[in-house]
Amino acid sequence: MKYYTLEAIVQGRPVKLKRSMFASRNEAINYMFQYYEDHALYSLQVQDEYPVNDNKHCVEYVCNFHNRFIIARN
Repeated sequence: MKYYTLEAIVQGRPVKLKRSMFASRNEAINYMFQYYEDHALYSLQVQDEYPVNDNKHCVEYVCNFHNRFIIARN
């Protein structure tokens, strides 16, 4: 069974999320944007996507210099 893990850096600091495993990549992305909204970061948008270590199943989503998150398929 596939699942996706989520790690995040918010305002330049790694954060511990209440939930870190998801059934789909979209579910993890939606969770992260809800997290940003809940913490008063309303105008963030994904500016770039990068594969981590040339792994197409592990992608870093960059919103700006201080906000980014990584979703990996396990």
